Amino acid sequence: MPSARVELDGVEAELLPERALFLRAERALVVADLHIGKSESYRRFGVPSAEGIDEETLDRLGRAAMRAGAKVIVVVGDPTHHADGIGEAEMERFARFRERIMLPIRLVEGNHDRGARSLPPEWMVDRVGERFALGGVRFEHEPPASAAASWTVSGHMHPMLSVARGARSVEAPAFVVDRARQCVILPAFSKFTRGVRFEPRTDCAIYAIAEGAVVGPIGGAA
Repeated sequence: MPSARVELDGVEAELLPERALFLRAERALVVADLHIGKSESYRRFGVPSAEGIDEETLDRLGRAAMRAGAKVIVVVGDPTHHADGIGEAEMERFARFRERIMLPIRLVEGNHDRGARSLPPEWMVDRVGERFALGGVRFEHEPPASAAASWTVSGHMHPMLSVARGARSVEAPAFVVDRARQCVILPAFSKFTRGVRFEPRTDCAIYAIAEGAVVGPIGGAA
């Protein structure tokens, strides 16, 4: 599964087709916006949604962690769609995932997490507040407005890139490497999300995920 490597002021990072970033020195798998329970939440309000979304999300997370040889998982916000509305099925599903994947999980709080009750103790998730740092990199759910002293990894925007497919185009999840703001914006880990379309610029490279591979850089010098 081809990935892409980027260098963030001396920090080596790998962009993985599973929609995750891997910090090689820290062996940290970084993801954002899992939105566990979103499909169930929609169904509770009478909105049809596909089955098996959470199972696919958690299976992919486990595979990515094992394939990368991760020692810790950092979730940059929104592990659940609505933490106070987690149902029994979602609780059991994530608890089973934790039985298989016992790595430490650090949660940087996102907009869906603020003000919510603590996550179920069976999930063994360590909430570290709205900002966290590891290996010279900052983690914050919402991308910064301007460059900070070190690179920031964020989520929240669910970046997408339009990719031509013959006479039509499709939206592909994408990583955004914004060197003007010293920020990497991760694609939503959940496939059950809408995204924001990004366009490449000279100071902003985009890496799209297409057919199981990370393709790029498109634009920028990354």
